[in-house]
Amino acid sequence: MARGGRISLGEIMGGKGGKSQMCCEDLPDLLGEQMPKLDYTPVGRIRLVRALRNRFGAHYRNLPGVEDVLKDFDQRATHNVKMQQMRMLGRK
Repeated sequence: MARGGRISLGEIMGGKGGKSQMCCEDLPDLLGEQMPKLDYTPVGRIRLVRALRNRFGAHYRNLPGVEDVLKDFDQRATHNVKMQQMRMLGRK
């Protein structure tokens, strides 16, 4: 992590000294004050994409670190949705 809590563009791009792979735990450092309330649902993904677009511009998906974060978020959201479906089946 860069000084001051924010992740540098070099770290996002996978430069020297950066983390090899970013995940959802890096989002507060990545977005700072623009961090939305995230829950691992489709609505949470919309909020995340909007925040990333505001922070990095229209071509935010081209950044390798952002791609890792989105992939991690999607895995967690898929798991969360599946768990909710299983709970609903158990209540019937």
